[in-house]
Amino acid sequence: MHLEMRTAAEIAKKVLPKMGKFEVPLTPQNYRVWFEYYLGTDKNLVEEVEGIINSGQRFTPKVNRKLYEKFFEGEGHNKYLKQIQEQTKTVLKDFIEQVAATTSSSSGYADKLRQYSIRLDKAKYFSEIQDVLESMKKDTAIMIRSTSILQKKLKEATSSAEKLRKELKKVSHEALIDGLTGLHNRKAFDDMLYELCQEFRQEGSVFSLIMMDIDHFKSFNDKYGHRVGDEVLQIVGTTLLDLLKGRDFVSRYGGEEFTVLLPDTELVNACMVAEQIRKAVSGKRLKIKETGENIPRITISLGVAQICAADDADDLLKRADKALYLAKNSGRNNTKSEQDLSDMS
Repeated sequence: MHLEMRTAAEIAKKVLPKMGKFEVPLTPQNYRVWFEYYLGTDKNLVEEVEGIINSGQRFTPKVNRKLYEKFFEGEGHNKYLKQIQEQTKTVLKDFIEQVAATTSSSSGYADKLRQYSIRLDKAKYFSEIQDVLESMKKDTAIMIRSTSILQKKLKEATSSAEKLRKELKKVSHEALIDGLTGLHNRKAFDDMLYELCQEFRQEGSVFSLIMMDIDHFKSFNDKYGHRVGDEVLQIVGTTLLDLLKGRDFVSRYGGEEFTVLLPDTELVNACMVAEQIRKAVSGKRLKIKETGENIPRITISLGVAQICAADDADDLLKRADKALYLAKNSGRNNTKSEQDLSDMS
């Protein structure tokens, strides 16, 4: 059944108590998962949630985050969730104004409409907007039955909200992707690093960070032009995507720098992954189509660090960056870790 045929309020009446029963925090991301679960349009999501319920597994922060990542990756950025919320409020307020225009200004119903508008202005969370929508449904039921115009407007408002959701989903995804390489961009990396740090503090889930830099990248641009430089960046990006799977998070950090976040991975294994990346990139070759000239071998230097109890995100970045510069100062085309930094102390 489509969203326009089942109001969000009807679904919310089931979603909110169920989330409370399973102690799922009422965040926009978690609400999104349970709302779509009750909507029932994604059969895979329905099976996943019911499988967790039937197994008796708890909905821990890690389980909730994995559900959101699996089915709605790219939608989770707070900025765009906020946009969706504000756009939804605008649609509902527009509906209220149109209905109010057909209602006597002295009627009790008109007074309620004005109160709904005030409540929407003050609403900070999706749950508050859903409460307003549910109240509107109850108070306008008799009007909807007796006035075809109201029924049409409510349908239009619901349809507009769904179109906004789809458009903002597309925009939020594009805002987190590097246009040249197709990898996640710096903003997406910062968000994921923050989430992993939170998960480490709450659940003790370790992770590691690899920072890498293309050796002598400026020479590619200076000698062959920026088009060849862009191709070099794309080759490195494609190699990373081919090698890394699952929850491994690959991003273009900026310029010729790339990063990889490795959840549930300790330093020794992260160093092995870094070496696989280094060898794979060094095996790539690029030829200039117009002249047939082979450009010099592409190589990268890599620095690796693992999260520890005293760390914040900046601490981890600094150690990985220092390891990267050690790799460059050691002749390039090699991997160094924070352990190598300790050995030098």
